[in-house]
Amino acid sequence: MMIAKCNIAGKPVICATQMLESMTYNPRPTRAEASDVANAVLDGADCVMLSGETAKGSYPIEAVEMMHSVCAEAESVICHPPTFLELRTLSRKPWSNTETVAASAVMGAQEQDISAIFVLTTSGDSARLLSKYRPKVPIIAVTRNERTARHIHLYRGCYPMVVDEVPKVTVVDPRDMIKWQSNVDTRIRLAVERAIHMKLIPAQCTFMAIQGWRGGSGKTNTLRILDTTILDVLPEPSE
Repeated sequence: MMIAKCNIAGKPVICATQMLESMTYNPRPTRAEASDVANAVLDGADCVMLSGETAKGSYPIEAVEMMHSVCAEAESVICHPPTFLELRTLSRKPWSNTETVAASAVMGAQEQDISAIFVLTTSGDSARLLSKYRPKVPIIAVTRNERTARHIHLYRGCYPMVVDEVPKVTVVDPRDMIKWQSNVDTRIRLAVERAIHMKLIPAQCTFMAIQGWRGGSGKTNTLRILDTTILDVLPEPSE
């Protein structure tokens, strides 16, 4: 009930306390503990947490590896379309522009062969709302703010990337929008290249890019479907 309410509200929820308690002193968990971890993932938890197992346990590395293994196995059997439809139906309306774009992106990822959703975010709100609707592909949140990046780690399916090496562009005149959009494309290119290097996406794939119509929080309203073959067209960070 608590996890479901958090999912509908789009709030990250952590399931914790004695999840693999027997691994404090044993190299393997009980069947009930493994089942509890899997059910937490299936129920919609954003994070599962170890405490005593790693803080004072005899098998901290094995506990983390086991937690990862069970979570990956549970996530592989989730049927995403019904989850998305239920969350969309139960979410309170009217939605903000950001949530409308986020829900549309998740639906588009189900209908097309999309490998990842890249989102430029200042506060992390766009990444949170994308995570709310549980896309089947990774969400790669591109931000300049390290604090925001740390928060994004709590959102299910999100991989934050800090691109502070790309200088900011201040828009003081309508003509500056061309430079600003070029700056956005540079950040997208850098994030895609990093994602390929990290093997989050294949070198040849289609992806989504979400951005705002201008800089700052609450401006998200644009969704593009792009291909990695266009990376050579996008400006490089040095430009």
